[in-house]
Amino acid sequence: MPEWSAPDNPATPTAFDATLLREQQALRGFVRGLTGDAEQARDITQDVFMVAWRAAKEGAPPFTSGVDERSSRRWLYCVAYRRAISVQRHERVLSIESLDQERAPHRERLAAPVAFDERIAERDALTTALADLETADAACLLLNVVQGFTAREIAAMLEISPDAAKKRLTRAKQRLRDAYFAREQSPAREVRR
Repeated sequence: MPEWSAPDNPATPTAFDATLLREQQALRGFVRGLTGDAEQARDITQDVFMVAWRAAKEGAPPFTSGVDERSSRRWLYCVAYRRAISVQRHERVLSIESLDQERAPHRERLAAPVAFDERIAERDALTTALADLETADAACLLLNVVQGFTAREIAAMLEISPDAAKKRLTRAKQRLRDAYFAREQSPAREVRR
């Protein structure tokens, strides 16, 4: 049984510490895939782990003895998804003007054309295609393909039916494929002209 509570001696590692170390980078990558902003992904990941730490300290589920590791992992990604959605909603309501002219908004920055010799083709094409997906579709795709969650687990995390999760996952994969190939073929068309 894992020991989830905060240790009396900070030097004594707990199951919570192990979870934090194991999931931190992957969780931040998931959030970055949803938001497209590395700094925002770090902030949201930190918020998620603060919520998790409080839950572990209070002995609240899923940080109780007898709960499997996969349940705590699902819980972390569910909280991260909800927090990312909340942040995006607030961004739509609040209009913040950047004082830094070089920093374009996330979607514009990812969609901006980049010279072929300045980019790594596969990564840029996939990142841009992912940015074209709706947040919920991107979440389904990232949770399944990158994090290995099943459609049933994704349904529970996103509070949708398992059938809806399967459909959303299929649709997200197709949209990603379409966006990827559309982006890859557009530079080729410009070269031929």
